[in-house]
Amino acid sequence: MQDNGINIKVINISKFKTICIAFLLKQPLDEEYVTYNSMLSKILTMGCDKYKTIKDISIKMESMYGAYIHSDILKKGDSQIIEFLIEFIEDKVSLEEIFIFLKEIILNPLLEGDCFKEDYFKKAKELVKESILSRKNDKKELAKDRCIEIMCKDEKFSILADGYIEDLEKIDNKKLYKHYKEILKTSQIDIFAIGNIKENDIKGLVKKYFDIERNYIKDDFNFVYKEKIKENIVVEKYNILQGKLCMAYRTNIEPSSEMFIPLLVGNEILGGGSGSMLFNNVREKESLCYYINSFIYIFKGIVFIESGIDKNDYEKAIKCIKQNIENVIKGKFDDNNIEIAKSNLCKKYKGIIDYNTATIDYYYTNYLADTKIDIENITEKINLVTKDDIKKAFENIYLDTCYFMEGD
Repeated sequence: MQDNGINIKVINISKFKTICIAFLLKQPLDEEYVTYNSMLSKILTMGCDKYKTIKDISIKMESMYGAYIHSDILKKGDSQIIEFLIEFIEDKVSLEEIFIFLKEIILNPLLEGDCFKEDYFKKAKELVKESILSRKNDKKELAKDRCIEIMCKDEKFSILADGYIEDLEKIDNKKLYKHYKEILKTSQIDIFAIGNIKENDIKGLVKKYFDIERNYIKDDFNFVYKEKIKENIVVEKYNILQGKLCMAYRTNIEPSSEMFIPLLVGNEILGGGSGSMLFNNVREKESLCYYINSFIYIFKGIVFIESGIDKNDYEKAIKCIKQNIENVIKGKFDDNNIEIAKSNLCKKYKGIIDYNTATIDYYYTNYLADTKIDIENITEKINLVTKDDIKKAFENIYLDTCYFMEGD
């Protein structure tokens, strides 16, 4: 870590012809400022003091042999992250030129007095609004969001990282610029880079071009354990044809636990793909759903099941899903199920290293979760999992929230 609290991680790999660098500003999810951060992810790549328009930025990108820059909002557990991602051909552009450009984009925004350029401010509001509406209009995504909002109502995890439309009108330009200056000082800043590069080269350039005033917040990951409660059943009516069923189970298994890898394998057996128990039993055998799968929110230890069903099959679908969970708990699956799950999981993880952005995301997620498991090591650990390990990982699982978005 640099003296001013900027953490640097370099994944040295020569298989890619490009270098990819992620500049990540992490803040605790905060309902008061979540929409501010969402706006900043849009406005900063519209133009800066040196490259005043998107066209100017595009011309600069072309001069760097088609380099590419992208900004986005990420949600990792209880944290909201503003990500700037830049990719370029390693033997065509110098690292120093890239860092000079990143400095202009991140540290020297285009201003009008003590505000952002007004046109860009208004455009950022429009883009954030479009992003929020797009997620709301995708009822599958909305159902997941509503389930988590209800389940984690007392946790930061319930806050929507894209922001809230009702907050957009409250944000004025001067407040946004003030907030921007504040998060540069207080955010946990991480720089992850992948390619044929050396860590010392990145460190030197960070010190040279990002020696900024810092009073940063060390936002450590703290796993929240939850006592078993009575199932929370929520039904909401929407003008949709296909109902959306979400069932969120707590495991209280944190990502650094020795039980986390068995939980991964167990989830793969349960609902990880077309060969899973949920797919074969709920969809194929009983014909109770249009789609069904399960995944894990690793920062929360939540096994999350999502399915599309007719409202007439609501009770039957829940009963059938619960029975499949019970079968995993009791070990009612054979060695072939385990081997298929292991093979599928290993393929997924090995496939990550074919993409530089996916590799950065994997290592960044593991860094935040404090797991420190290389991709090569995780496949080894997956292959060591036994049936007893899976049963142990699932022995304390319980249904926290069942949410149904009921259609007409």
